[in-house]
Amino acid sequence: MANKKNHWPDETELSSLERRLAKAKPSRGLPVKATALERIKYNLCAEFVKYCIENKISQRELASELEISEARVSEIVRYHIDKLTIDRLVKYMGELNPNFKLNIAS
Repeated sequence: MANKKNHWPDETELSSLERRLAKAKPSRGLPVKATALERIKYNLCAEFVKYCIENKISQRELASELEISEARVSEIVRYHIDKLTIDRLVKYMGELNPNFKLNIAS
């Protein structure tokens, strides 16, 4: 627990966090010369991250809601766009939000 006086984590907490971060799979950034397809998939993934944050749910809970594997959810929230298709991402988002609309600007 953080020191209540200054709200900074103690050495034990920092060490624990460092170990957890070392094991975590990184999120991927958008390629520098991203295609329109890559940008669309990236932005769709961002919608899932936003959904999890706004609804305060875990990846496990999102997987359960969508009835898909936790591994697939991990690919989505970590922006592994090379493993995802637009149609599948739109399908999943439509299951979370039936009023979801995909706008594509040129």
